[in-house]
Amino acid sequence: MPQYLIILLAALVGLTGALGAASPAAASHEIVIGVQCDRTGATQIVGTVYCPAQHDYIALVNSKGGVEGHKLKALEVDHEYKVPPAVESYERFKKDGAVSILVYGTPQIYALAAKLTEDRIPGTSPGFGSAAAADGTRYPYIFPIAATYWSQGTAAVDFVKKQFGGTLKGKKIAYIFYDNPAGREPIEVLEDLATREGFQLKMFAVPPPGVEMGAQVLDIAQRFRADAVIAHLFGALIIFFLIVEPDGLNRLWRNIRNYFRIWPFAY
Repeated sequence: MPQYLIILLAALVGLTGALGAASPAAASHEIVIGVQCDRTGATQIVGTVYCPAQHDYIALVNSKGGVEGHKLKALEVDHEYKVPPAVESYERFKKDGAVSILVYGTPQIYALAAKLTEDRIPGTSPGFGSAAAADGTRYPYIFPIAATYWSQGTAAVDFVKKQFGGTLKGKKIAYIFYDNPAGREPIEVLEDLATREGFQLKMFAVPPPGVEMGAQVLDIAQRFRADAVIAHLFGALIIFFLIVEPDGLNRLWRNIRNYFRIWPFAY
């Protein structure tokens, strides 16, 4: 099932209590869902596809009669991947009667976790947010749904291990990440795996606003000389990284090195 469908189905779980308490007179009322999005900020390359898909699915549900006769109403706020507008939008959604919030972004879920629990409003964080929220006894109103960053980091290491014939002993793995709560979330797991599997792990943080990572790429290729790279990036950063990775890192460094060997007689 497509991930955005799973997200919205999880959001609908939060509607059960509201529907059960509805009187016959309220049966045709709209059910409000708060939708956070980033259409214009740092992760707009994701948001401009992800968020319209949510609205499409809500429209599909409504075209089939809604949920137990209730039509869904999605209220969207573009928080530009910034925490203060996300917190403000949450308060607005709550005031407008939202029974579930589709949270967007790891910094945002960190900021809203306590509020969601206190207000008993289900919030979704599919594939991002705090991995600890997978423990529903501790976080009963946060639904990670998809693989957490801990699971994603473990899967990345397992993939690299398979590429090297089942062992990582003595290998060098670089972890390049956007330096915010999302990028830092899997570090503890990666460090534990490095000790367990016997590989050397080195971190390469890309500081906000994340518009440049050339120095980190050169450091990985020239100094660390990584055997493999795990990237946790988004937006223009991931596009740049995909252009130069994996062999491209070494090729980029070789080209620069060879250029300066013969400079200024480049011809």
